Amino acid sequence: MITDEDKDRVRAATDLVQLVQETVEVRQRGQEFWCCCPFHGEKTPSFHIIPSTQVWHCFGCGLGGDCFAYIMHRENLSFPESIRFLAERAGIELEERGERSSSGTKRSRIMDVCEATASFYHTLLMRGKDGRARDYFRSRGIGREVCQRYRLGFAPGHGALVAHLGGAGYTPHEMVDANVALARDGSGLIDRFFDRVIFPIFDEQGRCIAFGGRIMGEGQPKYLNTAETSIFHKKRNLYGFNWAKEHVVAKAEVIVVEGYTDAIACYEAGIRNVVATLGTALTEHHVKTLTRFAKRVIYLFDGDAAGQAAAERALRFIERDSIDLRCAILPDNLDPMEFVTERGGEALRERLDRSEELLAFVFRKLEEKSNLGTPAGRVKALEDGCRLIFPLRESYMVDAYYMRIADLVGLDIAAVRNSAARVFQQIQHEKQVAQRRDGQRVHMLSPSTRKRSDVDRAARTTRIEPDFAERELADSLEAHGASPSAMASDRGVGERPTCLSDLERRALVGERELISLLTLYPDMFRPFAERITQIEWVDSRHEAIAWAILATPSGSEPSVVMAAARAVCPQADQVAAGGTISSTSVHPTETNIAFLLDALELYTVRRRLRATQAQLRQDRCSQADERRELMIRASQDTERLRELARAVEGVADQLDAPSSDEGA
Repeated sequence: MITDEDKDRVRAATDLVQLVQETVEVRQRGQEFWCCCPFHGEKTPSFHIIPSTQVWHCFGCGLGGDCFAYIMHRENLSFPESIRFLAERAGIELEERGERSSSGTKRSRIMDVCEATASFYHTLLMRGKDGRARDYFRSRGIGREVCQRYRLGFAPGHGALVAHLGGAGYTPHEMVDANVALARDGSGLIDRFFDRVIFPIFDEQGRCIAFGGRIMGEGQPKYLNTAETSIFHKKRNLYGFNWAKEHVVAKAEVIVVEGYTDAIACYEAGIRNVVATLGTALTEHHVKTLTRFAKRVIYLFDGDAAGQAAAERALRFIERDSIDLRCAILPDNLDPMEFVTERGGEALRERLDRSEELLAFVFRKLEEKSNLGTPAGRVKALEDGCRLIFPLRESYMVDAYYMRIADLVGLDIAAVRNSAARVFQQIQHEKQVAQRRDGQRVHMLSPSTRKRSDVDRAARTTRIEPDFAERELADSLEAHGASPSAMASDRGVGERPTCLSDLERRALVGERELISLLTLYPDMFRPFAERITQIEWVDSRHEAIAWAILATPSGSEPSVVMAAARAVCPQADQVAAGGTISSTSVHPTETNIAFLLDALELYTVRRRLRATQAQLRQDRCSQADERRELMIRASQDTERLRELARAVEGVADQLDAPSSDEGA
């Protein structure tokens, strides 16, 4: 567990402007900074950074927060991982407490093990007595200089690495956590890699985090990668990204291949904006990482069925963040290294320049493999086409995809749409059955379960389906930006409205603007505390933040103010960064404060007046005196509504205040 003290140390050591500048160009406007959002495609800057409070907000995609939230989105990390990432960046050693610190090896120590392992394997390749690895690389056209440039190595096995690392002071626990050694019952540790050439895998900063090993002769598995560790995730990391990053940024384009030697061959041939996946298809994490630096991603496939299957799997990313996702297929079933060896880097560059838009390629291949001359062939093509676009079923462009299929099979779009609904339902059913079967298999393999009666097992199996529904719901919420922790924090302060009227939406905007100004100028708001008590807040989190800030001593620094806000609302950074009035209004701060207080009181009076009118219309007042009091209150509120409307009329360049004659 990371302590609050360490978290504050990391936050204090991180300059948000410099952090964002690592990815995009940032420009200063007055006391604030703006840039194009690194998380979605745009041409006009809408990403807002406030240096004094160290918070950010994008008015295009709605994301925002502090430095930790920025790294969570940029690097696809959890909150604790984002703290560790920034701590390493700032050179801060975290003192973690609890289960993690007692049972796991620190990330820095695992990286030390990986670095020592890479150096050992590289030395054995370059100077070892066993020359088989050197001969293997030489046969693939990889000479001594290339081996040195990419720190390639040789793993002999037979406990050589374990003995070397043990002599260097690393413990068995550290070797196992780094996954360079395996524990065998009764026989100590053994090397994970045996008789393989080694490709060290580096993170974005060029630190060794894992290894890929290829067998030099016959045998299986042909490739063996480091398993998942605390510093290596094959669905997130990319081979060669540390070398390719600056070239990707320069070209705004990245080439994705599927093997270490393919990436090396392309790089050596002058195509240096190239990375390789690590035994997986292109994942959502990969796409998010690459689109931070590139607007075009070209997937370079082998010219075989596996390459086509990979293209179909990548189809789900075609609408992600305005990315131009393309593919290039090599002829004669050549892989990129073989193609470069036979025909040269210039020929590969020409083929990449002729890359095909991914959706067009997938539908062209569907047409080529389909027998459209027979009714059965057209039915098969119709189903295959619908299965292809299943990941895009919620897209606004889905009718355009239906039209592509309709043109292919010679049907009208309505028939394709009806067929797609049936195919989509079938696919979802197949996924549920597979999920249920997997859950049953895991359950039945449990030793305790095998001892239960058949009736007991059947009863327990029926509970798998609700679990599956809960997982689907959680996945859906996360896909829309929610998370269990976020939902819990919302409930902790008060339920956030989920269905808002137009008036409440406008009031919510005003609340956010007020909180944004309040974090910057708390002392200017203190004389208006009485007026703030009269506001009926739409979002109770905003009210909690406001009173937490006003409870701080006069003259408090912005960091103290933000700390008080975070104490009552974990989303305080994002809320505080969501306002624009301080940077866009032509009026002085005092005028903006008065305007916001007037506007929020106006919205409060409007909502109260509507409630009163509804009560009068529905004749819920049984007593004449009660009805008279309601009429008097409505009259007073109407008069106050007119006063407030006149007050905000000349300053309403930020909020769309309702007119005074409504609701009177």
